[in-house]
Amino acid sequence: MSITTSATAPLRVGRRTDRGKSEDLQDIFGESDQPVHPVVTTILPGFSNFKNTTMKKVLSFALVALTMGFISVSCDKDDDVKSYTLSMSVDKADYVFLGTDQSNPSGYYFRQDISIDPFVLTHSFGDWGFGEGFTYTNGTDVTTPGYTNLSAITGKGVKTNAYFTANTGGAAYGGLLAEISFKDGKAYNAKECYVTNSTYAYQAIKNHDDGNGQYAMVKEWTDKDRFTLTITGYNGEKETGKVEFLLADGKNIVNSWQNVDLKKLGLVTRITFVLSSTDNGTYGMNTPSYFCLDQLTVTE
Repeated sequence: MSITTSATAPLRVGRRTDRGKSEDLQDIFGESDQPVHPVVTTILPGFSNFKNTTMKKVLSFALVALTMGFISVSCDKDDDVKSYTLSMSVDKADYVFLGTDQSNPSGYYFRQDISIDPFVLTHSFGDWGFGEGFTYTNGTDVTTPGYTNLSAITGKGVKTNAYFTANTGGAAYGGLLAEISFKDGKAYNAKECYVTNSTYAYQAIKNHDDGNGQYAMVKEWTDKDRFTLTITGYNGEKETGKVEFLLADGKNIVNSWQNVDLKKLGLVTRITFVLSSTDNGTYGMNTPSYFCLDQLTVTE
């Protein structure tokens, strides 16, 4: 049976803890006399739909974001192991999610994390658009250079029309990390995800075009250059492991969705994503610090 619903997504205000979780303010009032520094978290309403088959029972949650489409987290139970996969579909053309609550300044931006049970994704925005962490989009523009184009070079997600775009630049100066944690600080086993280049980074590397015309900051890419995504797992404050993936290996530049095995990270309460490049200048990395993510899967 298929169910489609539509609803306005309410906002829940919480604070960020040392384990990377968001807590409701109503749950922490009275616990301490210390001031609370809130993180605004978008919470999306959901429903359950059960389907029994001969081999396995599938529990799927579809979470509706406004009227533009839906975000879904699928939960598969097979041999008593539950897995959760982050995926989405967006109806509104050329949509980019941007927060709206400006009550929580974060550097040059305002922070409003996105909560898609059980995942919590960092997100910040400014008056000019997306800031740091993650956003989601169904952008299809695979040709226009520059930071305003948040499209994946694929122009679509792995299985649907939408995906997540991340800016990891905050890691270079103590800003907001591109991080995915889990509701209530619960730990999950990392399994896999899919990644690809953003159009912004792809055009900068392949065509020496970062949208700045003759003032381009990127250099001419050579066979010796590398563009690397480092994915790090943490259980509390303890690092559990790292996985590196080359988004550009010399002139071999990723332009399709690639599966990344994350099992090496083990049991994690949060996962961080950082980009590095061999093209660096006086002010840090010249290569655009953007990549795209889809189908992140964890298990209990």
